[in-house]
Amino acid sequence: YNIRSAPFFPFPIVPFHPLFPCALRSGSMAAEADDPTAASATLEKFRLYETRARFYVIGSSREKRWFRVLKIDRSEPSELHLSEDPVWYSQQEVKSLLQRIAEGNRSTGGLTFVTKAYGIAGCIKFLESYYLILVTKRRQIGCICGHAIYCIDESQMITIPHSSVQTDVATSKNELRYKKLLASVDLTKDFFYSYTYPIMQSLQQNVTSAGMKETPYENLFVWNTFLTEPIRSRCHNALWSVALVHGHFKQVKLSVFGRELNVILISRRSRHFAGTRYLKRGVNDHGKVANDVETEQIVFEEEAGSWKGRMSAIVQMRGSIPLFWSQEAGRLSPKPDIFVQRYDPTYEATKLHFEDLAQRYGQPIIILNLIKTVEKRPREMMLRREFFNAVGYLNQNVPEERKLRFIHWDFHKFAKSKSANVLGVLGGVASEALDLTGFYYSGKPKVQKRRSIQLSRTSTARDVEIRASSGDLPRLSSNADALGSIASQDMRKEDSKHEPLGDAPCYQTGVLRTNCIDCLDRTNVAQYAYGLAALGRQLHAMGLTDVSKIHPDSSIASALMEMYQSMGDALAHQYGGSAAHNTVFPERQGKWKATTQSREFLKSIKRYYSNAYTDGEKQDAINLFLGYFQPQEGKPALWDLDTDYYLHVTTAGDDSYHLSSPHGNNVPGGSGDAMSPRPTLSPVPACKEDFSRMKLTSFDKLIERTCSSIRNVRLHCDADLRPSGGVGTSAMAPDAAYVVLFIHDSWLNLLF
Repeated sequence: YNIRSAPFFPFPIVPFHPLFPCALRSGSMAAEADDPTAASATLEKFRLYETRARFYVIGSSREKRWFRVLKIDRSEPSELHLSEDPVWYSQQEVKSLLQRIAEGNRSTGGLTFVTKAYGIAGCIKFLESYYLILVTKRRQIGCICGHAIYCIDESQMITIPHSSVQTDVATSKNELRYKKLLASVDLTKDFFYSYTYPIMQSLQQNVTSAGMKETPYENLFVWNTFLTEPIRSRCHNALWSVALVHGHFKQVKLSVFGRELNVILISRRSRHFAGTRYLKRGVNDHGKVANDVETEQIVFEEEAGSWKGRMSAIVQMRGSIPLFWSQEAGRLSPKPDIFVQRYDPTYEATKLHFEDLAQRYGQPIIILNLIKTVEKRPREMMLRREFFNAVGYLNQNVPEERKLRFIHWDFHKFAKSKSANVLGVLGGVASEALDLTGFYYSGKPKVQKRRSIQLSRTSTARDVEIRASSGDLPRLSSNADALGSIASQDMRKEDSKHEPLGDAPCYQTGVLRTNCIDCLDRTNVAQYAYGLAALGRQLHAMGLTDVSKIHPDSSIASALMEMYQSMGDALAHQYGGSAAHNTVFPERQGKWKATTQSREFLKSIKRYYSNAYTDGEKQDAINLFLGYFQPQEGKPALWDLDTDYYLHVTTAGDDSYHLSSPHGNNVPGGSGDAMSPRPTLSPVPACKEDFSRMKLTSFDKLIERTCSSIRNVRLHCDADLRPSGGVGTSAMAPDAAYVVLFIHDSWLNLLF
């Protein structure tokens, strides 16, 4: 194997398993010792030195065998000049170099050590000076097939120009306010990265993307694309920066009769149309939706510190309803009115959104819509009907295989029933969706047969041992209520439809897209139900269980519920300002109902306060961090803008993301079929708007905004609908406000 042929992964690759780490450490370390270019894959440790004229960033590989030098000029007050030394230095050579630099600058203060770091998160300019953002402390939170995943414990922003060359602008009130605003984006919360694994991409994409030679910083899930661009463009590589993903990462290890398993839950938040709850709703002109989050569930084996090649993954996503709609954040009501802000007769933005999903994940696109159908005061039901009409319109004159699959289920209406089994119903929907999309499975390597185990409610702590990657032992619950009639079907009868997948790998084509109004609370319950159904099939495919369903009262189901609950709370804090509202999980876990109700009430108060008083500044910080707003002297400041809508539609952005293959959704054979083998399955590169709003800065402004303005209201005409519920042939879309809504007798409408 030629080390130089794999510029980003300097270690041998097992032909069957592109992420197999067995040869990683021995091959990589030996090659690195002999050939310094092998270390060019990743620089993981950095030391920052300064003189009066320059900063010197000394980057080293993990083993500190070889070093590179990055020089940053400090003599320009508002320009960024940096150069990368192409020479690889040994440890002794870099010490000698630093001594010479110190000697040469003795007359101006010499060479001073500033800080150690573990990567550059970005570089940014406000009104005058450039600033360097460093990761100064890291913590490992997981490991995917031998590749470490880190979060940030501490970061530091360092001014690049020397104080002697700065002007008064560098210390102006606006400059300091921009610095404070950027610092409010806390990198120590819910950001994670890896040096050797492209964490911004799904496992399936990493396996099938062979030959990629650049870190995919243009991926929609990399949040510091804008911040790292000044360094990447000047160095023509990504050695010095780390690609940060925003969302949630959780890893749990399972020991099933001595067989080690890892279950990983990853949520990746899109940087497009990103923001807070009431300030980012619906879709923008480019088809990007608010609160767009991809969730991946990975399962792989672990034995004696190495993986035997079997792994599986499933991807689902959530996102705001892809229509032009909004809610007023300034109202005192905790449930503001919903307004469809723009009349889009051909649903062009909605079409762009689903075309983007098809490009990312393949076909089919399955939509699970959980919003209300019956309300005393029409709010959600307006969007439900409009969304239904949009899907019907887009499905006209489209081949059957490309039609959107729309499932509507009123979550709240069904959950009110005392005998309701919400998870059972959602599990049925999940099973149907999995039949259509399939899931990724690496195939079975040729290893000795092992005894398969059925995980049921009778599993004991001795049978299934669960431990979190952080070292904390999750408390397992086995006191959940029995399933209702829908979910208590015979597992073995259900499993007869799912035969073992055999030796060949299979791939996911298509995706389940779940939404409610906020895509937080109800959506998270639905995603757990999907994850549980998928986990059963994943374990069955890997030969670990006899059936493809996991009993909802088993220990492994309880552990998975805790993972999804943690994920839901994290995503709700990011978008809504509080933990996720949830009564289904606490009820299943046997928690006291009165305690649950009091907690939900406190969450409502916290979410309301965040939405009404702090989300404006939070949105400004996100726009600054992502580069949607770039300050300029003499131009209006970010906090003086009445709206940020145009910031999110002036550029479409580049999305280098496709689940199925590098060429989009052209997956041979569809879901469940093996893709044709590639000559070499190499790992991919190491990782290194909205509508007019007034920012609420005082209670007086909040009161002023409670007076609602007159708005155009469009009334729905039932003549636009066919008796069967389909959409008429007229190109004009039905309107968004309704006087009469006819409810179907069934609580679940499946429109395929």
